[in-house]
Amino acid sequence: MKPVKAQLSSDSQLWDLLKKGDANAYEEIFKSHYQLLTNYGLKLNRDKEEVKDCLQVLFSRLWERRAHLGPCNSIRSYLLASVRRLILKRLSEKSKLVELDPKKLKFYVELSAETHLIIDQTAKKRIALLQEAIEQLPERQKEALYLKFYGDESFADIATTMDISTRAVYKLIYKALDNLSEQMNTSSSDISSLLSIFF
Repeated sequence: MKPVKAQLSSDSQLWDLLKKGDANAYEEIFKSHYQLLTNYGLKLNRDKEEVKDCLQVLFSRLWERRAHLGPCNSIRSYLLASVRRLILKRLSEKSKLVELDPKKLKFYVELSAETHLIIDQTAKKRIALLQEAIEQLPERQKEALYLKFYGDESFADIATTMDISTRAVYKLIYKALDNLSEQMNTSSSDISSLLSIFF
């Protein structure tokens, strides 16, 4: 199930309450973002326990450092970027690398169980072809598509999450759509519709 995006004003208000130590605001942030963060984390690292540990660390730090947090207009983008950095850091530590290059990070994309249940046979064939085509994309293009079509993130929010420029996000997404259109011999708008089902 796709996450519902929070409104900007309520994000700012909720964040301010969190900074003031409001436990209800913290709980609301946790409950409304945990599944999204888990799903995203599992695209970066398939070790479910490790992803859970990262989320526990993230939310513990969020509460412990609440008084020192800066302003935030998009809690979702802040948390996505934070969990991405944390997973990347822990993968680097485990692989004994000084720093893992985000451009070389594997991004796992697969059809969700819910989608398997709801799509018909004709769509299943097209989705299977799309899955194959997506597997051929560079990892960064996969990640940008996931954030756009599953997370419903804006280009600016994706840029924040991936720690790249908004212009780079446009390039990644449009290049990915072009690649998929070419591989599947169909239009970009058709690909966009399929991606909405896929993610």
